[in-house]
Amino acid sequence: MTTSNSLRSGNVTAPETGVSVYQAIHERRMNNDFSDFVPGRESLQRMLDAAVWAPNHRLTNPWRFYVLEKGGQKRAEVAQLAYDALFARSGNEEHANGSRQRVLEAPALIYAYSIPGDSEELTQENYAAACCAVQNLLLAAVAEGLAGDWSTGNVTRHPRLAETLGAEPGWTMVGALFIGQPSRPSASVRAPADQVTAWLP
Repeated sequence: MTTSNSLRSGNVTAPETGVSVYQAIHERRMNNDFSDFVPGRESLQRMLDAAVWAPNHRLTNPWRFYVLEKGGQKRAEVAQLAYDALFARSGNEEHANGSRQRVLEAPALIYAYSIPGDSEELTQENYAAACCAVQNLLLAAVAEGLAGDWSTGNVTRHPRLAETLGAEPGWTMVGALFIGQPSRPSASVRAPADQVTAWLP
């Protein structure tokens, strides 16, 4: 899907951050322990601008994003849905309230969806592209001095969430992205590439 106002790669200027792509890849870790700092709209916009340059060879632009402002009415509505979803499943009011507070207190919160294609194959490709878009966004967050937590758990599962956000019923949830300035370092482990790679003659 290209339009007359489509972005063209040769006309886009990358922000100067001093963070290399390799540094961003290695430093990107899931982290939900944030300071009180609230990322500015300009910073979030740069991250979203990076997201839409994900691989998408059919140019379907399948990603859809919803940014919920901290302290806003929509954030409060979604927080209540998070509470309701967990309480209905567990009956644990303390845990349900924790889920609500997580939504309310996140410095920045973005929901990502993928739209369906005209076939199962295209729908799968769209979902893969939308996941790549989220990865782009999280790598850009590192360049902005931020960290993110990509959640597909309770905060994404209420049956009325899509309607509340304005998403279409047939769209696929890609995840909720909790974003902020990390208040502690985060580490992880991976198997070395040579353990999962075959070099074929």
